[in-house]
Amino acid sequence: MSTGPSPESVVRDPVAQPEDLDPRLLSPTGRTERLRIVVEHYVPTAGRCPGCGWPVLRRRECPSRQVALALLENRPLPARLVYLVDVLPGARAGRDSAAERDRRRDELDAMPGLFAAPARTPEQGDA
Repeated sequence: MSTGPSPESVVRDPVAQPEDLDPRLLSPTGRTERLRIVVEHYVPTAGRCPGCGWPVLRRRECPSRQVALALLENRPLPARLVYLVDVLPGARAGRDSAAERDRRRDELDAMPGLFAAPARTPEQGDA
């Protein structure tokens, strides 16, 4: 006789799939669009996200909002959503190495802009 709960009675947290996310996140978006997604998927209380209907248990945030916020702030995805890194353009997981940061800075510096950007100075300790 088993003392643990039966598999049917175990309630698991839902796992967000790419089709559950805001469709705008699956294509390259700009800063304004990401900010709009963050605002539209803001959930002040538990229940359902007003933007996508995702169940928000124990005041957890909507996965679309968490992804958009990570992209907006240029930081890695939260650990519980790291499996989506291959599906989302611009998403990353874990910490970047110095070489990756330098490569990303060089890519950003090479992008055309309205005016010539000043030359970047080396970070302290890179001398």
